[in-house]
Amino acid sequence: MSLTLLAVAAIAGIVVWKMMDSGFGLKWLMEHFQQRSITEVFRESVRRIASTNGDVLELATLESEETVTKFDSKTLFDVVYLGTTESEIRAMVVFRYHLKLSDDWSLNVKDGRCVVVAPGIRPSLPPAIRTETMEKKSAAGWLRFNAAENLSELEKGLTALLEKRAATPGKIKSVREAARLSVAKFVRAWVLKEQQDLEQGGIREIVVLFPDEPGAEDGSAALKQPATLQLEVKAD
Repeated sequence: MSLTLLAVAAIAGIVVWKMMDSGFGLKWLMEHFQQRSITEVFRESVRRIASTNGDVLELATLESEETVTKFDSKTLFDVVYLGTTESEIRAMVVFRYHLKLSDDWSLNVKDGRCVVVAPGIRPSLPPAIRTETMEKKSAAGWLRFNAAENLSELEKGLTALLEKRAATPGKIKSVREAARLSVAKFVRAWVLKEQQDLEQGGIREIVVLFPDEPGAEDGSAALKQPATLQLEVKAD
């Protein structure tokens, strides 16, 4: 029995030695070590940043002209139309977007690509209204006398309305590519900078996805996404 165990151990040792000697085993170990290293280094970096500089990574800004309108219609006994008061405010608004470092991240390295699934993009509230660009107007209906009152109510609710707009899919889509690049640069700065051997190990590009995008949950699909940031790999 002991001779059999020794023979099995000897054969296993020869197989492992042959795999390592051929380079296949070494490549396998390097790939798995690289995967483990980049994930651990990233998590340590995120924990350190979140504990010292807060839990927010600023991603992008969007400046756009916004128009908000408030209509106030009235009838007498639901029969006689008394007119509609219309108030409008127009201004340039700066929307800022960020992600939370403490939210879930996913990193995978394969065939020279570092695929990052970052936390979702969040609006930074409240948006900044450029008051020097603000234009206001208000007109009362033919039997209405509340133009100033209607405009005042619109101004009071202006910030809340803009906060809702900041979170709309259209606004998020407008900053998505800028946010993607910001995340890629963050990963490069806080992972590859501290783990230089990873660059030497062959990471050539970083791919960034957000949770609501195709491929974020499917690792194989994510590997087919275009690169967000190309890296300069040092020559041997």
